[in-house]
Amino acid sequence: MMPIRYRGLRQHVVDEIGQRIVAGEYKPGAPLPGEMHLCTALGVSRTALREALRELAAKGMVDAKPKVGTVVKSEDSWNFLDEDILGWRLKTSDAERVISELYELRQFIEPVAAFLAAKNATENDIAAMRTAYSQMLAAGEDGEKYTQPDLEFHRAIIAASGNRLFSSLARAISAALLINFDFLRIPPRGHAYFMKGHKAVLDAIAGCDAVGARLAMQDLLKDSHQDADALGRKARGKRSAGSAHSRAASGRI
Repeated sequence: MMPIRYRGLRQHVVDEIGQRIVAGEYKPGAPLPGEMHLCTALGVSRTALREALRELAAKGMVDAKPKVGTVVKSEDSWNFLDEDILGWRLKTSDAERVISELYELRQFIEPVAAFLAAKNATENDIAAMRTAYSQMLAAGEDGEKYTQPDLEFHRAIIAASGNRLFSSLARAISAALLINFDFLRIPPRGHAYFMKGHKAVLDAIAGCDAVGARLAMQDLLKDSHQDADALGRKARGKRSAGSAHSRAASGRI
């Protein structure tokens, strides 16, 4: 098994290079700086660097080419559902678009999953939803404790849809859901506000009300999107203020 310290070092290198690619510092079609330059700049060995580049290649971000080096690939090749890529994009000026895309994806999948779950959910499926809901209630406004049961609640609904393609899709979008919930760890209106929406979804599914479950999920996602937008605006304001302060300090404003 790879030592924890080494895994942390490799992730550090992946983060550093990945963020620079996402931010546009390393341009598509252009080679990355040479190995020696990157090893020196990042303070890592060639082994750690090469492991990180292999991981970035698996994400569709870079490609090793003979006599050219490691080349940055265009966005068309990136795995935008990758947890790291989503996280990096949320740190850029593209964050608003990322949030919008996440909710478009969720609105496309989850209301339909809730509709099907109301028709197909087993007693075990309902029990899993109730357990997750109870854990969310117990977490209160503790975002650290709230995030995981929130994720499990939505996963349970997708699994209860009875559609095996949806179940496979749930695994594919798990990173997107986790990033979404983690970003909204402390919603402006508080977690208690959203418990009403979760309860409406749960009651509709348990009551075999397919249309009601779909509509309740649409409303829950709409409310969640509004709070995510509010957080996004707040974060952009802080970045703008910080940028203005930096320019003023350097005499460029």
